[in-house]
Amino acid sequence: MQKISILFVTQAAVIAAMYVVLTFVSSSLGLASGEIQIRLSEMLCILPAFTPAAIPGLFLGCLLSNLLTGCTVIDIVFGSLATL
Repeated sequence: MQKISILFVTQAAVIAAMYVVLTFVSSSLGLASGEIQIRLSEMLCILPAFTPAAIPGLFLGCLLSNLLTGCTVIDIVFGSLATL
């Protein structure tokens, strides 16, 4: 079994936090939820090319953002899976 390092967990947590903050910025502008979404946080989707810690970080960040901004259940489940 592969050991998960503290650096990996820290990077994933920071990326998740950045995703949530950028989504809240988009949400404050009225762009993060609805039929058409423009999320500034989606710019972070390039990060898995640089660090594998971005994969769980982006998924967790998207899941938390969808839960905290009041998205529908379909968007919570399938939006988070699409980001994964």
